[in-house]
Amino acid sequence: MREILVMIAILGIIVCASGCTDNTTTTKTYSADGVSFSYPANWNVLNSSSTQESVGDAGKVLVTVGLEDQDIFGLFSVNVGANQALSTPSEWLANMKKALGSDYVSSKNITVDGEEGVQLTAQDSDGYNYYYAFWNKNGKGYMALLTTKTESQDVFNSIINTVKTS
Repeated sequence: MREILVMIAILGIIVCASGCTDNTTTTKTYSADGVSFSYPANWNVLNSSSTQESVGDAGKVLVTVGLEDQDIFGLFSVNVGANQALSTPSEWLANMKKALGSDYVSSKNITVDGEEGVQLTAQDSDGYNYYYAFWNKNGKGYMALLTTKTESQDVFNSIINTVKTS
């Protein structure tokens, strides 16, 4: 009888240790400049000035969040329209595939904030993964990018799935 009680106690400990833990990920929420989204709680809002310099006239950096020099997620407004090469998600995708060349990995259609868009994945020779999304809303173009060596596409998807633009 005592052996049965010990077995039940051990089983109870195993069940609680494996199934009774809190698997929720804590997040922070960014909300400014007409956009909002949730991102990992251990990340911070980063200075976007150097990123804006590299974007130039192609658009505006709305925000960058992440861990400096490790995992960086950026959200951008992109200049689109009749005089721009990036007026639809499919045009953006075609241009990006061409620009990335052998770094291109895959792409798929996605929905961001209720709008149809495209997602593209790339990887460079240094092992960095690049997860992009591009979509239009209310006549504006938006692009999101996660640059990382350590995070998976699941992190990018968890952020993208919370993006709201106005």
